[in-house]
Amino acid sequence: MSDDLWVWEYAFHAEDEIGYPKQVRDEVRAIADQITELANLGIDPTGLGSRTTGTAQRHALPSGGWFETQCMPRSRPRLIAVVLVIPPPHLL
Repeated sequence: MSDDLWVWEYAFHAEDEIGYPKQVRDEVRAIADQITELANLGIDPTGLGSRTTGTAQRHALPSGGWFETQCMPRSRPRLIAVVLVIPPPHLL
């Protein structure tokens, strides 16, 4: 893998991911994969999604929840970290 490519990963422990409904995990994975593909095509991932009050970007889930990413372009490989996941209440 080239250090110039972007990858995405959860910023929290994998055990925490298991606590989310499968539908939410699948939606986060699909959208994060799309963001990573666009980033690897040269589109700045910090311009994707809605801005938050900080430096993260918010992305809506089809089920009604949302998640936030934080981009780390200076890490190797470059990282898009999923830093927060908010599942919709009806799936909890």
